[in-house]
Amino acid sequence: MDRLVEERIAQNDATFRNANERIGAAAGVYDVNMPIPFICECADPTCMEIVRLDLDQYEEIRANSRRFFNIPGHEAAAQGTAVVVAQREGYVIVEETGLTGDLVDALDERNRDEGLEQATAGEQ
Repeated sequence: MDRLVEERIAQNDATFRNANERIGAAAGVYDVNMPIPFICECADPTCMEIVRLDLDQYEEIRANSRRFFNIPGHEAAAQGTAVVVAQREGYVIVEETGLTGDLVDALDERNRDEGLEQATAGEQ
């Protein structure tokens, strides 16, 4: 697959994930105890589908920076860069592989925070 296509797919996935991080953070601040409307994290930049998840479900997916949730069928937008690793009621969990997986891992804001914490701890 063309490297530019993989970079675009990774960037699209990361953009949706970053928006969902803010949604999840706001839900946590307000202690929301019901399914929260998150944006489908597929590779289609025009997708505006909603997936309702509890914060625990969202965090389970986010525990692996290569994993994303998609509306069933939307995994096709990844053009073979992702594999479905689980099917749930109303959504699937996909894992990005290869170069795209490496890129979404590097684009994960949570990983950058951990790297900064490790670097800061090493200075002490």
